[in-house]
Amino acid sequence: MKNIDGVHNEKVMNRDHLVFAVFLLVLTTLVFLFVSQKILKIVEDGCFNRLREYAEVASNEFIMSNLHYGGTLQFVADALGERADYSTDSLQPKLDELQPFLRDQKINILLPGDTVITPDGTLMSSSKLGISFEEEATPQSHVTVRLESDKLEEKLLYHFVPIKSHDRVVAVAFWNFSLGLIHQYLRKDKRYDHKMYVYVVNRDDGRLIADTKHDSLKSIRDYVNEMDNEKGLFSALLDSMLAGGTGEGCVENYWEESNCFYYKPLAVNHWSIAISSPKKVAFASIHKVRFILLCFGLAVLALFVAYYVLLRRVAVRCFAGEADRSKQDDVGKVRYMQMKLLGLLSKNFIHIYYVNPESGSYVVYPSFMNDLYNEILSRFDCNVSLYDIMNNDELTKIHKDDLELCHSVFNREAFLEMMGESESRKVVDMRWFINGNWVWLRHTLIGFADGKGEGYVLIGVEDVNDEKVALEAERERLSVIKGLSEDFSLVSFINPSTREDHLYYVKKNNWADNPNWKKVGNFEDRLKLIANTLVHPDDRKMFIDMTTRDVVREKLSAKSAYYVNYRMIINGVVEYWQLKFVMAGKAPDAQEQIVAGFISVDESTRLQLEQKEQLETQADALKQALSAAQAANSAKKEFLNSISHEIRTPLNAVIGLTSIATSHLEDRERVKDCLVKIDQSSDRLLSIINDILDMSRIESGKFDLNETPTHLFEVIHEVERDIRNDLQAKELKFELDCVDINDDEVVCDKNRLRQALLKILSNSIKFTREGGSISMSVKETPLTKSSYAAYEFRIKDNGIGMSEEFLKTVYEPFTRELSASKENRGMGLGLAITKNSVEMMGGQIEIASRLHVGTEVVMTFEFKLVQSKKREKDVEDLADSGFAGKKILLVEDNILNREITMEILQDNGFIVTAVEDGDVAVKMLSKATSRPFDVILMDVRMPVMDGYEATKRIRALDNKDVAGIPIVAMTANAFDEDRQASFEVGMNEHIAKPVSIEKLKGVLAMFL
Repeated sequence: MKNIDGVHNEKVMNRDHLVFAVFLLVLTTLVFLFVSQKILKIVEDGCFNRLREYAEVASNEFIMSNLHYGGTLQFVADALGERADYSTDSLQPKLDELQPFLRDQKINILLPGDTVITPDGTLMSSSKLGISFEEEATPQSHVTVRLESDKLEEKLLYHFVPIKSHDRVVAVAFWNFSLGLIHQYLRKDKRYDHKMYVYVVNRDDGRLIADTKHDSLKSIRDYVNEMDNEKGLFSALLDSMLAGGTGEGCVENYWEESNCFYYKPLAVNHWSIAISSPKKVAFASIHKVRFILLCFGLAVLALFVAYYVLLRRVAVRCFAGEADRSKQDDVGKVRYMQMKLLGLLSKNFIHIYYVNPESGSYVVYPSFMNDLYNEILSRFDCNVSLYDIMNNDELTKIHKDDLELCHSVFNREAFLEMMGESESRKVVDMRWFINGNWVWLRHTLIGFADGKGEGYVLIGVEDVNDEKVALEAERERLSVIKGLSEDFSLVSFINPSTREDHLYYVKKNNWADNPNWKKVGNFEDRLKLIANTLVHPDDRKMFIDMTTRDVVREKLSAKSAYYVNYRMIINGVVEYWQLKFVMAGKAPDAQEQIVAGFISVDESTRLQLEQKEQLETQADALKQALSAAQAANSAKKEFLNSISHEIRTPLNAVIGLTSIATSHLEDRERVKDCLVKIDQSSDRLLSIINDILDMSRIESGKFDLNETPTHLFEVIHEVERDIRNDLQAKELKFELDCVDINDDEVVCDKNRLRQALLKILSNSIKFTREGGSISMSVKETPLTKSSYAAYEFRIKDNGIGMSEEFLKTVYEPFTRELSASKENRGMGLGLAITKNSVEMMGGQIEIASRLHVGTEVVMTFEFKLVQSKKREKDVEDLADSGFAGKKILLVEDNILNREITMEILQDNGFIVTAVEDGDVAVKMLSKATSRPFDVILMDVRMPVMDGYEATKRIRALDNKDVAGIPIVAMTANAFDEDRQASFEVGMNEHIAKPVSIEKLKGVLAMFL
């Protein structure tokens, strides 16, 4: 028979197991209901997924694989090309090539001129289909949609795709498609049978196209107005669809039944597709799932009842065995009361063991059943001694680092030792391997002795894994903080609730290493002390306001860290510092903690300020550059206006005077006057073109010098001769002083020097009123440098002068004095070209001027002197040489230029033979046995063979007498590099067009 202790324990266990069973049943029921709802939600989503799937299928069928057609239509574009004629006769050669493709793809081709190529290869007018090429030939590469309203019963939609060739639409491919075919395709799925509807909607006007026979082309908003219920929900779904959105929903009493919808935009302009199905059909699978879940719940309940019965039997057997081994009924009662008391005091215990220290037998008292309890309990057997179990390492699965502790505590000697006193207590923490993880368990051992050498040990097992993990994380956190704190001058832990702080780290020999501050225990007081003693006065209020408890907690609630940047004055020096706040979480005592650290950011901040200053400087420079660029653009615009005026003025004179001379051929004096003025206008036009070319060469860096021995008197007299007519026209007095020139022959660029003098004198003439005076003096000054002399050219006038403001920009291209521009227009290039020429020749130019008084320009050069070199013959003398009977070969492709040049040469006694290109000239000379011409005038740019190639071949002829004929380039290529290229191929001289008669005669005289 069971003793009193066993019977009592069995009753208690029956009651506890029943309570626990009811609790577990309620918990299981709640979990089951929660999971069921989740599963039903997933199934419901699956129903909508089916609608989504069919919408994707319908969309793909609707689009008809645009990628496929996009690739194959390139074949049509290549076949058609950029044709101008799309008539039947013109297209017939291409129809045979296109017809198999169109037939296979069932594609129509719309051509310019509103011609349609059908899939069978025939041609028809597009007007029969109600379409036109102009309307459908949009440049977009995506598909557009068109509805044929006269074919509503068939629900046909037409797709139009532009066919491009070289970025131009050459044709439009189109084909039709029926929503009924999509519906038939979807009906193959037996789950939905015919209860599936397909719609497409034009989002611009709300037109509805359906695969059923009810009204089509009706606005979808009309259906909303016809509904009796849920207009708001249905209207919201339509708003989303018409806005191009994607979504789904169910509407009750739609067309006398509940329906579910899914809609999405199509990959075509302004169209969406919708799939609908009756709710009872779409959600039929949910009822099946509910039935399955009900069956599953009943099965779980049956398993739970079986588990409870089995657990009760095991517990009863263990208590029955212990009761049989108990010898005293009163001892059993005491044991039960003590064990129950321990359970009440330790609600966190997973379970409690009642152990006989002599034999190691035990009884388990479950305090709270969970996964840990089940996992550990499976390793214990009530019929096996606790000592044997705890020393079986494979069975217990205790961490290897805790095995020694386990063996030293859970053994017979240790338990009996606890019986030596009336009550003893031990706490042991060990790691158990449970459910794939190491879990910390705390074992509280309490020994009870009856004073007669007998007693028992109660062991309470508690899950302390979270506490241990938190402590380990806290240790790691403190370790990291300690490592990071070395960069900070002061680190403090703050309790925001009490405002108390704890100084965690203070850097030695630092402003924070202040004994008085350590006495302050309130962090806000510490911050006020720092603010009043160290913080810069301008930052003090901000520092106090931004570091209050409420502000810090508010900032840290939104982000993990909060920074306050400020300045401190340390030993009289202003430094940049930063106060950083970090939410450190909760300490083991569950109190909120904040870490505050003071760190110097002086170096990085100053670097940022320097970079900011540099960026501002760069920004200012960019603004100035932009302003300069805008000014330059404005000047260039003004230049274009000026050049238009400057070129049109002499050109108008040439055209007008030519017309006058033609009308008065019998009046020789009038014709002569016109020709003189035409010559002056031509010179002016040529000067303008030369200025533009010179400015272009200056800007491109190709403005080179050609220094040769030059006679200064010759240059000066040429300049005087060139300006003589202009001086007489304005009745200006001109004084020339050259008496101080001792060395006349120097090495310089004659043309550039002459050009510079002419530019300055021309400006003086232009801006000096009639009756004024202009003077030019040239003075030579010896230099210490051997064979060199300094020459000063001083040009002075009493003209209108220039303002001080304009003198600052006088050398900039395209700029002019506004006060002068109305009376004397110009391009604003003269002084820019002159300054560049002077500086390239190693000289200097200075301008002094007063408004309404006059201007003085001084140019200074250092020229190398020429020692006793024979002077070349004067061009004018050479020009007087007899040209009669001299033979010239003229190679010129332009008929007008050829005619003018022949007339000039023949008037001067030359015998001229003219050919149109270099190839004819080479063939003519290759047949000559003796020297047939005295000089060859060769154009450079000609068809068939240019002048350079012709010169090379002439110089390579076997007949050296013919190959040595002087060749003079006469071309519009006027740059120095063009002149150099002429010499490199073997030409003897280079003349730039237009050519004056005197210059041409002078050059020819050099070779005759």
